[in-house]
Amino acid sequence: MSDIKMIKYHSLPLAKARDLVQKAADNLGEEYDLTSEWHGDALHFHRAGVQGQMKVTHTEIHLDVTLGFLLKPFKAKFVEHIEHNFDRLLSGAHKAGKAASKPPARKAAKKSTRKA
Repeated sequence: MSDIKMIKYHSLPLAKARDLVQKAADNLGEEYDLTSEWHGDALHFHRAGVQGQMKVTHTEIHLDVTLGFLLKPFKAKFVEHIEHNFDRLLSGAHKAGKAASKPPARKAAKKSTRKA
């Protein structure tokens, strides 16, 4: 049974959402020494005392984590850290998507005030 369950909603293309999940796993992997591998649209991760997966759909990212006995007291810290990491990555991805979808700015033509 999972100790941490979380769903994050997104409006990204599936490939971008997978990239975001990989970035999240890489960031958490560096900090907590996790290894990860993809199985279809689910990224499985593990280390001694932690195992879980992040499943990516077209609109959601489902996170399920099982903590070992010694790590259960730190659950709240892990949840806070994971949420912060996802929120930062999702907001960055949405900002990048909005910037890419903006039409190019028009330059206003300057009127010449010079007299001939």
